[in-house]
Amino acid sequence: MKRVSGKTAAEWIDDYVTLEAKALLKSTNLTIQQISDELNFPSQSFFGKYFKRITGLSPKEYREKN
Repeated sequence: MKRVSGKTAAEWIDDYVTLEAKALLKSTNLTIQQISDELNFPSQSFFGKYFKRITGLSPKEYREKN
């Protein structure tokens, strides 16, 4: 997969999950906990750390800026 696209499978998954999280944060009134549940994260804390590692912003910060 990496040879063809330049991305690993994990990078594709991260891109998809982050894109979905961003869309939910921008376009819904779901709480961050509900978004975490919707995306099947084990906890809101884990989701927050994951999202911040990828985007550089916490879910709350991202929502406030967008």
